[in-house]
Amino acid sequence: MISDVHHTCITVSNLERSIAFYRDALGLELVTVEQSEVSGDDRSDTLGVSEAQVELAIFRVGNAQLELIQYVRPTGRSHERRNNDIGAMHVAFQVDDVHTTYQSLLDKGVTFTGPPATIPKGPLAGWIWTYLVDPDGVVLELIQPT
Repeated sequence: MISDVHHTCITVSNLERSIAFYRDALGLELVTVEQSEVSGDDRSDTLGVSEAQVELAIFRVGNAQLELIQYVRPTGRSHERRNNDIGAMHVAFQVDDVHTTYQSLLDKGVTFTGPPATIPKGPLAGWIWTYLVDPDGVVLELIQPT
């Protein structure tokens, strides 16, 4: 049975640009960068993408990992999803101070969907959060628990 979450993977259009964003802007720890070959590699069958050639980067985020993957061949297509569209998802990063992190990232040119907000009631009452987007428009969240 499932016992834990090992990693989250985000498909990106430009691995170098995304590494710079996640490492330099967000401050995540880059663990490794890998390239795959297509010949003799069973990844294509498992990925469901024929003749897939990928490059990937893995970051450590607390006890979890974040994987960024770029399909070098065949290249994928970008698509836009609103937060309320079926299948839309995001990664939430816990921070000590959302307002300070928000301002620091704004100063680095990071795009947010809006300023931090406080959850008014319910089990997460008092938590402060905001959404930002990576270079490919992938939604990420900053969350500050009380």
